[in-house]
Amino acid sequence: MESAVAVVAVTLMAYALVERRLRQTPISGALVFTAAGLLASDQVSGLITSSVGEHGVTAVLELTLVIVLFTDAMGAGLGPWATESPLPGRLLGIGFPLTIAVGWLLASVLFPDLDRWETALLAAILAPTDLALGLPVINNRRVPRLIRHALNVEGGLNDGLALPFVTIFLALALALEEENTVGNGHAVSVFLRALLASGAIGMALGAGGALTLRWSARRGWSSRLWQSLALLAMATLAYVLADLIDGSGFIAAWAAGLVTGLVGRESLAAAQQTPQDVAQLGVSVSLVLFGALLLAPTLAHATWTAFGYGLLSLTVIRMIPVAVSLGGSKVAPRTVAYVGWFGPRGLASIVFADLVATSGLPEQHQIVTVVMLTVGMSVVLHGLTAPWGARRYGRWYEAAAARHPGIREAAEAPPPDRLAVPPTGS
Repeated sequence: MESAVAVVAVTLMAYALVERRLRQTPISGALVFTAAGLLASDQVSGLITSSVGEHGVTAVLELTLVIVLFTDAMGAGLGPWATESPLPGRLLGIGFPLTIAVGWLLASVLFPDLDRWETALLAAILAPTDLALGLPVINNRRVPRLIRHALNVEGGLNDGLALPFVTIFLALALALEEENTVGNGHAVSVFLRALLASGAIGMALGAGGALTLRWSARRGWSSRLWQSLALLAMATLAYVLADLIDGSGFIAAWAAGLVTGLVGRESLAAAQQTPQDVAQLGVSVSLVLFGALLLAPTLAHATWTAFGYGLLSLTVIRMIPVAVSLGGSKVAPRTVAYVGWFGPRGLASIVFADLVATSGLPEQHQIVTVVMLTVGMSVVLHGLTAPWGARRYGRWYEAAAARHPGIREAAEAPPPDRLAVPPTGS
Protein backbone atom coordinates (compact mmCIF):
# COMPACT_ATOMS: atom_id res chain seq x y z
CA MET A 1 0.00 0.00 0.00
CA GLU A 2 2.82 2.41 0.88
CA SER A 3 4.54 1.92 -2.48
CA ALA A 4 1.23 2.44 -4.31
CA VAL A 5 0.65 5.72 -2.49
CA ALA A 6 4.22 6.78 -3.25
CA VAL A 7 3.81 6.03 -6.97
CA VAL A 8 0.61 8.05 -7.14
CA ALA A 9 2.14 10.98 -5.24
CA VAL A 10 5.33 11.07 -7.34
CA THR A 11 3.32 10.89 -10.56
CA LEU A 12 1.07 13.74 -9.48
CA MET A 13 4.04 15.90 -8.49
CA ALA A 14 5.95 15.18 -11.71
CA TYR A 15 2.94 15.90 -13.90
CA ALA A 16 2.23 19.13 -12.02
CA LEU A 17 5.69 20.39 -12.99
CA VAL A 18 5.14 20.00 -16.73
CA GLU A 19 1.36 20.07 -17.17
CA ARG A 20 1.20 23.35 -19.08
CA ARG A 21 4.15 22.39 -21.26
CA LEU A 22 2.52 19.07 -22.18
CA ARG A 23 -0.65 20.80 -23.36
CA GLN A 24 1.07 21.54 -26.66
CA THR A 25 2.16 17.94 -27.17
CA PRO A 26 0.33 14.65 -27.93
CA ILE A 27 1.07 13.45 -24.38
CA SER A 28 -2.17 13.78 -22.43
CA GLY A 29 -2.61 13.61 -18.68
CA ALA A 30 -4.56 10.37 -19.05
CA LEU A 31 -1.67 8.84 -20.97
CA VAL A 32 0.86 9.91 -18.34
CA PHE A 33 -1.11 8.50 -15.40
CA THR A 34 -2.01 5.25 -17.17
CA ALA A 35 1.59 4.74 -18.28
CA ALA A 36 2.81 5.36 -14.73
CA GLY A 37 0.41 2.69 -13.52
CA LEU A 38 1.60 0.21 -16.14
CA LEU A 39 5.24 0.79 -15.22
CA ALA A 40 4.44 0.34 -11.54
CA SER A 41 2.36 -2.81 -12.11
CA ASP A 42 3.14 -6.27 -10.82
CA GLN A 43 3.93 -7.32 -14.39
CA VAL A 44 6.66 -4.66 -14.80
CA SER A 45 8.30 -3.20 -11.66
CA GLY A 46 6.10 -4.64 -8.92
CA LEU A 47 5.64 -1.33 -7.12
CA ILE A 48 1.85 -1.67 -7.20
CA THR A 49 0.78 -5.27 -6.80
CA SER A 50 -2.49 -7.13 -6.54
CA SER A 51 -2.01 -7.19 -2.77
CA VAL A 52 -3.33 -3.62 -2.70
CA GLY A 53 -6.77 -3.91 -1.12
CA GLU A 54 -9.39 -4.68 -3.76
CA HIS A 55 -12.13 -2.99 -1.76
CA GLY A 56 -9.99 0.14 -1.35
CA VAL A 57 -9.38 0.41 -5.09
CA THR A 58 -13.07 -0.10 -5.81
CA ALA A 59 -13.95 2.58 -3.28
CA VAL A 60 -11.60 5.09 -4.96
CA LEU A 61 -13.01 4.33 -8.42
CA GLU A 62 -16.64 4.48 -7.31
CA LEU A 63 -16.29 7.64 -5.20
CA THR A 64 -14.51 9.36 -8.08
CA LEU A 65 -17.27 8.39 -10.50
CA VAL A 66 -19.90 9.67 -8.08
CA ILE A 67 -18.24 13.10 -7.99
CA VAL A 68 -17.65 13.11 -11.75
CA LEU A 69 -21.27 12.17 -12.48
CA PHE A 70 -22.52 14.90 -10.16
CA THR A 71 -20.23 17.65 -11.46
CA ASP A 72 -20.66 16.71 -15.13
CA ALA A 73 -24.45 16.68 -14.84
CA MET A 74 -24.48 19.91 -12.88
CA GLY A 75 -22.19 21.63 -15.39
CA ALA A 76 -24.02 20.43 -18.46
CA GLY A 77 -27.54 21.23 -17.26
CA LEU A 78 -30.64 20.80 -19.39
CA GLY A 79 -32.04 24.24 -20.08
CA PRO A 80 -29.87 26.32 -22.43
CA TRP A 81 -28.66 23.79 -24.98
CA ALA A 82 -32.10 22.34 -25.67
CA THR A 83 -33.13 25.52 -27.47
CA GLU A 84 -29.83 27.20 -28.31
CA SER A 85 -27.93 24.20 -29.64
CA PRO A 86 -29.87 21.08 -30.74
CA LEU A 87 -26.76 19.07 -31.67
CA PRO A 88 -26.35 17.56 -28.17
CA GLY A 89 -29.96 16.38 -28.36
CA ARG A 90 -29.19 14.56 -31.59
CA LEU A 91 -26.07 12.92 -30.15
CA LEU A 92 -27.79 11.87 -26.94
CA GLY A 93 -31.28 11.08 -28.24
CA ILE A 94 -30.33 9.32 -31.47
CA GLY A 95 -26.61 8.62 -31.47
CA PHE A 96 -26.35 7.19 -27.97
CA PRO A 97 -29.02 4.47 -28.23
CA LEU A 98 -27.77 3.62 -31.72
CA THR A 99 -24.27 3.20 -30.29
CA ILE A 100 -25.59 0.61 -27.84
CA ALA A 101 -27.56 -1.13 -30.60
CA VAL A 102 -24.60 -1.35 -33.02
CA GLY A 103 -22.27 -2.44 -30.22
CA TRP A 104 -24.78 -5.09 -29.16
CA LEU A 105 -25.05 -6.45 -32.72
CA LEU A 106 -21.29 -6.68 -33.29
CA ALA A 107 -20.67 -8.14 -29.84
CA SER A 108 -23.21 -10.87 -30.58
CA VAL A 109 -21.27 -11.78 -33.72
CA LEU A 110 -17.77 -11.64 -32.23
CA PHE A 111 -18.48 -13.23 -28.84
CA PRO A 112 -20.73 -16.28 -29.32
CA ASP A 113 -19.98 -17.42 -25.75
CA LEU A 114 -21.86 -14.40 -24.36
CA ASP A 115 -25.64 -14.54 -24.11
CA ARG A 116 -27.87 -11.79 -25.49
CA TRP A 117 -27.94 -9.75 -22.29
CA GLU A 118 -24.20 -10.06 -21.69
CA THR A 119 -23.49 -8.67 -25.16
CA ALA A 120 -25.97 -5.87 -24.51
CA LEU A 121 -24.21 -5.19 -21.21
CA LEU A 122 -20.83 -4.96 -22.93
CA ALA A 123 -22.23 -2.51 -25.48
CA ALA A 124 -23.81 -0.33 -22.78
CA ILE A 125 -20.62 -0.25 -20.69
CA LEU A 126 -18.63 1.04 -23.66
CA ALA A 127 -21.23 3.54 -24.90
CA PRO A 128 -20.50 6.59 -22.67
CA THR A 129 -17.70 8.94 -23.68
CA ASP A 130 -15.19 10.74 -21.50
CA LEU A 131 -13.84 13.99 -22.93
CA ALA A 132 -11.32 14.14 -20.08
CA LEU A 133 -9.14 11.83 -22.19
CA GLY A 134 -8.91 14.41 -24.98
CA LEU A 135 -9.38 17.92 -23.60
CA PRO A 136 -7.82 19.72 -26.61
CA VAL A 137 -10.87 18.58 -28.57
CA ILE A 138 -13.05 21.06 -26.68
CA ASN A 139 -10.44 23.43 -25.24
CA ASN A 140 -8.98 24.55 -28.57
CA ARG A 141 -10.63 27.90 -29.29
CA ARG A 142 -10.14 27.47 -33.04
CA VAL A 143 -12.74 24.71 -32.96
CA PRO A 144 -16.20 26.29 -33.40
CA ARG A 145 -18.07 26.87 -30.18
CA LEU A 146 -21.10 24.97 -31.46
CA ILE A 147 -19.08 21.75 -31.84
CA ARG A 148 -17.16 22.16 -28.57
CA HIS A 149 -20.45 22.69 -26.78
CA ALA A 150 -22.07 19.63 -28.38
CA LEU A 151 -19.18 17.34 -27.44
CA ASN A 152 -19.00 18.79 -23.95
CA VAL A 153 -22.70 18.32 -23.18
CA GLU A 154 -22.67 14.83 -24.69
CA GLY A 155 -19.70 13.79 -22.56
CA GLY A 156 -21.27 15.29 -19.44
CA LEU A 157 -24.62 13.52 -19.76
CA ASN A 158 -24.14 10.23 -21.59
CA ASP A 159 -22.43 8.47 -18.69
CA GLY A 160 -25.56 9.12 -16.63
CA LEU A 161 -27.77 7.97 -19.50
CA ALA A 162 -25.77 4.73 -19.70
CA LEU A 163 -26.43 3.88 -16.06
CA PRO A 164 -30.01 2.55 -16.48
CA PHE A 165 -28.93 0.41 -19.44
CA VAL A 166 -25.96 -1.04 -17.58
CA THR A 167 -28.03 -1.70 -14.45
CA ILE A 168 -30.93 -3.35 -16.25
CA PHE A 169 -28.81 -5.39 -18.67
CA LEU A 170 -26.74 -6.69 -15.75
CA ALA A 171 -29.90 -7.66 -13.87
CA LEU A 172 -31.33 -9.39 -16.97
CA ALA A 173 -28.07 -11.26 -17.56
CA LEU A 174 -28.11 -12.51 -13.99
CA ALA A 175 -31.79 -13.42 -14.28
CA LEU A 176 -31.17 -15.35 -17.50
CA GLU A 177 -28.37 -17.23 -15.78
CA GLU A 178 -30.68 -18.21 -12.92
CA GLU A 179 -33.42 -19.19 -15.41
CA ASN A 180 -36.31 -18.94 -12.95
CA THR A 181 -39.15 -16.60 -12.12
CA VAL A 182 -37.36 -15.34 -9.03
CA GLY A 183 -34.59 -14.08 -11.27
CA ASN A 184 -37.07 -12.31 -13.57
CA GLY A 185 -38.79 -10.74 -10.58
CA HIS A 186 -35.41 -9.62 -9.37
CA ALA A 187 -34.77 -7.83 -12.67
CA VAL A 188 -38.04 -5.90 -12.32
CA SER A 189 -37.20 -5.03 -8.72
CA VAL A 190 -33.77 -3.77 -9.78
CA PHE A 191 -35.40 -1.59 -12.44
CA LEU A 192 -37.77 0.00 -9.92
CA ARG A 193 -35.11 0.60 -7.28
CA ALA A 194 -32.25 1.57 -9.56
CA LEU A 195 -34.04 3.81 -12.00
CA LEU A 196 -37.19 5.14 -10.34
CA ALA A 197 -36.41 5.16 -6.62
CA SER A 198 -32.75 6.14 -7.01
CA GLY A 199 -33.61 8.85 -9.52
CA ALA A 200 -36.28 10.23 -7.20
CA ILE A 201 -33.83 10.32 -4.29
CA GLY A 202 -31.27 12.19 -6.38
CA MET A 203 -33.79 14.69 -7.75
CA ALA A 204 -35.24 15.42 -4.32
CA LEU A 205 -31.82 15.86 -2.75
CA GLY A 206 -30.57 17.99 -5.64
CA ALA A 207 -33.58 20.30 -5.55
CA GLY A 208 -33.67 20.61 -1.77
CA GLY A 209 -29.92 21.06 -1.46
CA ALA A 210 -29.67 23.63 -4.25
CA LEU A 211 -32.58 25.68 -2.94
CA THR A 212 -31.17 25.65 0.58
CA LEU A 213 -27.69 26.64 -0.58
CA ARG A 214 -29.11 29.40 -2.78
CA TRP A 215 -31.16 30.72 0.13
CA SER A 216 -28.11 30.70 2.41
CA ALA A 217 -25.83 32.32 -0.19
CA ARG A 218 -28.26 35.19 -0.83
CA ARG A 219 -28.20 36.02 2.88
CA GLY A 220 -24.43 35.87 3.04
CA TRP A 221 -24.51 32.98 5.50
CA SER A 222 -22.13 30.69 3.59
CA SER A 223 -18.86 31.16 1.72
CA ARG A 224 -17.96 29.72 -1.65
CA LEU A 225 -15.65 27.13 -0.06
CA TRP A 226 -18.36 25.70 2.15
CA GLN A 227 -20.88 25.79 -0.67
CA SER A 228 -18.40 23.68 -2.64
CA LEU A 229 -18.02 21.22 0.21
CA ALA A 230 -21.81 21.05 0.52
CA LEU A 231 -22.03 20.06 -3.17
CA LEU A 232 -19.56 17.24 -2.55
CA ALA A 233 -21.61 16.16 0.45
CA MET A 234 -24.79 16.17 -1.67
CA ALA A 235 -23.20 13.89 -4.25
CA THR A 236 -21.99 11.48 -1.59
CA LEU A 237 -25.27 11.54 0.32
CA ALA A 238 -27.27 10.79 -2.83
CA TYR A 239 -25.08 7.75 -3.47
CA VAL A 240 -25.36 6.46 0.11
CA LEU A 241 -29.14 6.93 0.37
CA ALA A 242 -29.76 5.05 -2.88
CA ASP A 243 -27.38 2.32 -1.81
CA LEU A 244 -29.34 1.86 1.42
CA ILE A 245 -32.36 0.71 -0.59
CA ASP A 246 -30.17 -1.47 -2.85
CA GLY A 247 -30.68 1.02 -5.66
CA SER A 248 -28.10 2.71 -7.88
CA GLY A 249 -26.06 5.32 -6.07
CA PHE A 250 -24.60 6.41 -9.39
CA ILE A 251 -28.01 7.21 -10.86
CA ALA A 252 -28.90 9.10 -7.68
CA ALA A 253 -25.69 11.16 -7.82
CA TRP A 254 -26.19 11.96 -11.51
CA ALA A 255 -29.83 12.96 -10.98
CA ALA A 256 -28.84 15.12 -8.00
CA GLY A 257 -26.24 16.93 -10.09
CA LEU A 258 -28.66 17.43 -12.97
CA VAL A 259 -31.33 19.02 -10.77
CA THR A 260 -28.76 21.05 -8.84
CA GLY A 261 -27.55 22.49 -12.13
CA LEU A 262 -31.08 23.46 -13.12
CA VAL A 263 -32.07 24.99 -9.78
CA GLY A 264 -28.83 26.66 -8.73
CA ARG A 265 -26.85 27.06 -11.93
CA GLU A 266 -26.19 30.79 -11.66
CA SER A 267 -25.99 31.12 -7.87
CA LEU A 268 -23.76 28.05 -7.40
CA ALA A 269 -21.59 28.41 -10.50
CA ALA A 270 -18.53 29.57 -8.56
CA ALA A 271 -18.92 26.77 -6.03
CA GLN A 272 -18.45 24.14 -8.75
CA GLN A 273 -14.70 24.70 -8.99
CA THR A 274 -13.71 22.76 -5.87
CA PRO A 275 -15.78 19.66 -6.76
CA GLN A 276 -14.25 19.76 -10.23
CA ASP A 277 -10.76 19.96 -8.71
CA VAL A 278 -11.53 17.01 -6.44
CA ALA A 279 -12.85 15.09 -9.43
CA GLN A 280 -9.66 15.89 -11.35
CA LEU A 281 -7.55 14.49 -8.54
CA GLY A 282 -9.74 11.39 -8.28
CA VAL A 283 -9.61 10.70 -12.01
CA SER A 284 -5.82 11.05 -12.04
CA VAL A 285 -5.42 8.60 -9.15
CA SER A 286 -7.96 6.24 -10.75
CA LEU A 287 -5.99 6.16 -14.01
CA VAL A 288 -2.81 5.15 -12.18
CA LEU A 289 -4.70 2.33 -10.46
CA PHE A 290 -6.33 1.40 -13.76
CA GLY A 291 -2.95 1.04 -15.47
CA ALA A 292 -1.40 -0.97 -12.63
CA LEU A 293 -4.20 -3.23 -11.43
CA LEU A 294 -6.63 -3.52 -14.34
CA LEU A 295 -4.95 -2.86 -17.68
CA ALA A 296 -1.60 -4.57 -17.05
CA PRO A 297 -3.10 -7.95 -16.06
CA THR A 298 -5.54 -7.71 -18.97
CA LEU A 299 -2.77 -7.26 -21.53
CA ALA A 300 -1.19 -10.52 -20.38
CA HIS A 301 -4.07 -12.66 -21.64
CA ALA A 302 -5.87 -10.48 -24.20
CA THR A 303 -7.19 -12.05 -27.40
CA TRP A 304 -7.22 -10.68 -30.94
CA THR A 305 -11.01 -10.77 -30.85
CA ALA A 306 -11.03 -8.53 -27.79
CA PHE A 307 -8.61 -6.12 -29.49
CA GLY A 308 -10.76 -6.17 -32.61
CA TYR A 309 -13.94 -5.32 -30.76
CA GLY A 310 -12.14 -2.55 -28.89
CA LEU A 311 -11.04 -1.00 -32.18
CA LEU A 312 -14.55 -1.34 -33.59
CA SER A 313 -15.94 0.30 -30.46
CA LEU A 314 -13.73 3.35 -31.00
CA THR A 315 -14.52 3.59 -34.72
CA VAL A 316 -17.50 1.92 -36.38
CA ILE A 317 -19.66 1.52 -33.26
CA ARG A 318 -19.18 5.20 -32.42
CA MET A 319 -18.90 6.85 -35.81
CA ILE A 320 -21.85 5.31 -37.65
CA PRO A 321 -24.39 6.35 -34.97
CA VAL A 322 -22.87 9.84 -34.87
CA ALA A 323 -23.19 10.14 -38.66
CA VAL A 324 -26.83 9.01 -38.49
CA SER A 325 -27.67 11.33 -35.60
CA LEU A 326 -26.13 14.36 -37.34
CA GLY A 327 -27.82 13.62 -40.65
CA GLY A 328 -29.91 16.63 -41.65
CA SER A 329 -28.14 18.95 -39.21
CA LYS A 330 -26.30 20.60 -42.13
CA VAL A 331 -22.86 20.21 -40.57
CA ALA A 332 -20.01 19.33 -42.94
CA PRO A 333 -18.72 15.76 -43.36
CA ARG A 334 -15.45 16.83 -41.73
CA THR A 335 -17.40 17.89 -38.65
CA VAL A 336 -19.18 14.54 -38.54
CA ALA A 337 -15.82 12.76 -38.70
CA TYR A 338 -14.38 15.01 -35.97
CA VAL A 339 -17.28 14.41 -33.60
CA GLY A 340 -17.39 10.72 -34.44
CA TRP A 341 -13.72 10.03 -33.83
CA PHE A 342 -13.42 11.93 -30.57
CA GLY A 343 -15.55 9.74 -28.37
CA PRO A 344 -12.98 8.42 -25.86
CA ARG A 345 -13.90 5.85 -23.22
CA GLY A 346 -12.81 6.41 -19.65
CA LEU A 347 -13.71 6.26 -15.98
CA ALA A 348 -17.40 5.35 -16.34
CA SER A 349 -16.58 2.28 -18.43
CA ILE A 350 -13.88 1.23 -15.94
CA VAL A 351 -16.23 1.43 -12.96
CA PHE A 352 -19.09 -0.29 -14.80
CA ALA A 353 -16.70 -3.13 -15.69
CA ASP A 354 -15.61 -3.32 -12.06
CA LEU A 355 -19.26 -3.82 -11.09
CA VAL A 356 -19.48 -6.69 -13.57
CA ALA A 357 -16.28 -8.20 -12.14
CA THR A 358 -18.01 -8.72 -8.79
CA SER A 359 -21.41 -9.73 -10.20
CA GLY A 360 -20.91 -13.47 -10.49
CA LEU A 361 -21.66 -13.67 -14.23
CA PRO A 362 -20.00 -16.75 -15.78
CA GLU A 363 -18.48 -14.70 -18.61
CA GLN A 364 -17.64 -11.64 -16.53
CA HIS A 365 -13.91 -12.04 -17.18
CA GLN A 366 -14.40 -11.79 -20.94
CA ILE A 367 -16.51 -8.64 -20.60
CA VAL A 368 -14.02 -6.99 -18.24
CA THR A 369 -11.10 -7.84 -20.54
CA VAL A 370 -12.73 -6.22 -23.57
CA VAL A 371 -13.65 -3.08 -21.61
CA MET A 372 -10.17 -2.62 -20.13
CA LEU A 373 -8.52 -3.10 -23.51
CA THR A 374 -10.89 -0.62 -25.14
CA VAL A 375 -10.24 2.04 -22.50
CA GLY A 376 -6.51 1.44 -22.75
CA MET A 377 -6.61 1.82 -26.54
CA SER A 378 -8.70 4.96 -26.15
CA VAL A 379 -6.21 6.51 -23.73
CA VAL A 380 -3.45 6.08 -26.29
CA LEU A 381 -5.27 6.76 -29.57
CA HIS A 382 -7.46 9.65 -28.48
CA GLY A 383 -4.75 11.18 -26.31
CA LEU A 384 -2.22 11.20 -29.13
CA THR A 385 -4.61 12.48 -31.80
CA ALA A 386 -6.54 15.11 -29.79
CA PRO A 387 -4.11 18.09 -30.17
CA TRP A 388 -3.39 17.33 -33.82
CA GLY A 389 -7.02 16.72 -34.64
CA ALA A 390 -8.22 19.90 -32.93
CA ARG A 391 -5.61 22.03 -34.71
CA ARG A 392 -6.34 20.49 -38.10
CA TYR A 393 -10.10 20.79 -37.73
CA GLY A 394 -9.74 24.34 -36.39
CA ARG A 395 -7.75 25.38 -39.45
CA TRP A 396 -10.36 23.84 -41.74
CA TYR A 397 -13.17 25.64 -39.93
CA GLU A 398 -11.47 29.05 -40.11
CA ALA A 399 -10.93 28.67 -43.84
CA ALA A 400 -14.45 27.36 -44.44
CA ALA A 401 -16.06 30.12 -42.36
CA ALA A 402 -14.06 32.75 -44.25
CA ARG A 403 -15.42 31.43 -47.55
CA HIS A 404 -18.96 30.77 -46.34
CA PRO A 405 -19.77 32.76 -43.16
CA GLY A 406 -23.21 31.18 -42.91
CA ILE A 407 -22.07 27.56 -42.49
CA ARG A 408 -23.82 25.57 -39.78
CA GLU A 409 -20.69 25.28 -37.63
CA ALA A 410 -20.61 29.08 -37.28
CA ALA A 411 -24.06 29.20 -35.66
CA GLU A 412 -24.60 30.59 -32.19
CA ALA A 413 -24.06 28.39 -29.15
CA PRO A 414 -24.12 29.00 -25.39
CA PRO A 415 -21.26 31.33 -24.39
CA PRO A 416 -18.00 29.90 -22.99
CA ASP A 417 -18.87 30.68 -19.36
CA ARG A 418 -21.72 28.16 -19.64
CA LEU A 419 -19.48 25.37 -20.89
CA ALA A 420 -18.57 22.75 -18.33
CA VAL A 421 -14.93 21.84 -17.75
CA PRO A 422 -14.22 18.10 -17.80
CA PRO A 423 -12.61 16.94 -14.56
CA THR A 424 -9.09 16.03 -15.48
CA GLY A 425 -5.93 17.55 -16.88
CA SER A 426 -5.07 17.67 -20.57
